[in-house]
Parts: sequence; structure tokens; C-alpha cells
Amino acid sequence: MNKSANYIRKFLCLFFSIVFSSIIQAQTIDQLIKKFDKSIDSLHAINEFNGNILLAKNGVTLYEKSIGFTDSKTNHQLTLSSAFNLASISKTFTSALILMYVQEGQLKVDDNVNKYIPTFPYKNITIRHLLNQTHGMIEYFDWINDTLKINDTINNQRLLRLISQYKPALISVPGEKFNYCNTGYAVLSVLLENISRITYSELLNKRIIKPLELKNTYVQTVQMPISPKSRVYGMKYNDGYWNTFDLTSLDEVVGDGNIYSTVGDLLIWDQALRNGKILNAALLQEAYTPAIVQEKPKMVYGFGWIINEPGKKVSHSGSWNGFKNNMVRDLQNGYTLISLSNGTAGIASYKLLDQFEKALSNLNQ
Repeated sequence: MNKSANYIRKFLCLFFSIVFSSIIQAQTIDQLIKKFDKSIDSLHAINEFNGNILLAKNGVTLYEKSIGFTDSKTNHQLTLSSAFNLASISKTFTSALILMYVQEGQLKVDDNVNKYIPTFPYKNITIRHLLNQTHGMIEYFDWINDTLKINDTINNQRLLRLISQYKPALISVPGEKFNYCNTGYAVLSVLLENISRITYSELLNKRIIKPLELKNTYVQTVQMPISPKSRVYGMKYNDGYWNTFDLTSLDEVVGDGNIYSTVGDLLIWDQALRNGKILNAALLQEAYTPAIVQEKPKMVYGFGWIINEPGKKVSHSGSWNGFKNNMVRDLQNGYTLISLSNGTAGIASYKLLDQFEKALSNLNQ
């Protein structure tokens, strides 16, 4: 370990010991936010956070911050209108689109997937299995890279053809075990396109983006020739410099990722879910209910949401080339905490956000 890395490691250890004791002593929400804001500034100064953060309660913004720049090649500053690659937070939109069709009676969560995708080779996998990550399929990008060794661009339809052709062995019996895997949500995108007869991007725009008037939310994939001006690019801090670390040949796949959005649009999304604009209470309750599996999982998952505390708190993180994001929704106390970062050096910010979120919960006990 070089001297610089060793210094940063020691600084972070001291930083967290001081920040944690400071945060837990905060008596009011204003004090807590003030301490948190200073901590974010400190992390940004050592290249441990570059991004946007928003905290709201019952839809009212209490704190928002934009700090850093949009990409590694320019000095363009981030703004609150900057749209980040949500990575796996995109799954919250995919699951909602599926449940909208359930709500309308056009499909059932316990339907077999090959009812809607005839070429899908696993006859015992249901929509429920895809939604709650109990389908047992292998991770598609590891399989594509390590087994098939395909380097050119893969989209959902080609991925489905490859799965149908090779039928890779399942790693568990469907419904038996939880295993977080992006493959299921890539398949759900194909299912949505088959039932709607339009592209995933068009469906998202028609059913969610336009009705909710989301200003900077869209699908962006690697082969799209033009990017909206709001787009943020992934970066990685290495050897004293920020370097581009963005979309790859796998980023033509949608459903599991590649939705871009802002902290403000995500707050609108959060409130639309809370207020019943998208799904009825019964379906939301099912979405926030943990999957029943034989073995106790490390992560408790519902339909597109991590269940932090059943009935009280749900979240979803998103991590991909150049991006680390998190969205935590306190269903009981009304808090929504959103962090979008386009710098993968910022693992320390996850710890800080976790401390901040726990401190918020303690203020309401």
C-alpha cells in the first residue's frame, strides 16, 4: 500500500469514529443534517464522493446537495437536474410495470414465464420467481463473459436467444433459494415488450415517465448515438486521477439497469408509489413482502425492493461501472433518502449514508 492510500485509510478510520459519535449525538433534524453536510464535503475533498443527495419527509425536501462534476473529461459541474445511471434501482421501475399489468388483470404473478415468452426454456419459473429473485438462473453477464466469451454487444432479445439455445443449468430449484441476479429482470423486460408490443423504453415513457411528469428520467444504452444533456458519465478514481468508467457492450440490456434519473425525479417516483398513483395498496403490500424461501437469505427481497424492515422500511441500491447509488424509503416515518454517485471510489459514502439514515430513524423513536 502506498503512502497516499495508507493516509486515506487512516483518515477514513478517524473520520468515521468522529462522525459516528457526532451524528448519534444530534438532537434535532437540523443538527443532524448540518453534521452530515459537513461530512459529505470532507469525503468529496478526498475523492470519496462525487454526486447528488436528497432527503425528504412526506415528500417535502429537507436537504439536497449537488457536489462534483458530470464526467472525467470536462469541468461541467453537477446540478440537481443531472441524471445518473440508476443501475439496479432501475428494477423498482421494472417491477412496477409488471405489477401494473397484474393490477389490470392482464397477467398473474404466478403465471409461468413461458406463457408470455414461448422460447423461454425453464418451464417451472414463474413471474413471481423473477420478481423476487428466486428463479435460480445464473448471472447473465458472468456467463456471457466467462463461459461464452462474447465481447460484442448483447441486448435482451439476443440474451434470450442465447439462454434458449444453451439453457444454462440452474443453480437452484425455482422458488427454493434467494439469489440476487440480474438475469430475471432482463427476462422481465422481454416479457413486458411481448405483452405491450412496444419497447421497454417506450413502455416506461408511456406508463410512468409521462403520467408522473418526470423531467429527466429515460433509458440510455451503449448503442444510442445521442445522449441527453442531463446525462452523467461513470468515473473511477485511480492513481490521482478521475478516469472514464462507463457503459460496456453489456449495456444494451434493459430491465435490470440503464434507467437514468435525478434525485428529484426519484422523489416523485417515491411519492407516486406511496400515494397510490401507480399501484394499489394490496399490490404494494405484496411488493414489500419478503419472499418465502427454505434457507434464510443474506438479503430479504420482495418484488423489486430490498426489505430492510418488513412493513417499515424498503430500499434499493445500484452499483455498476462508475456508479454507486442508494434509495431508502422509511414507510413508517415518511423519510426518503436518495444518493446518486458517479464515482466508484465512494464506498465510504455508503457507510456515512447508512449512519445518517439510522440516526434519522432514532430521532423518530
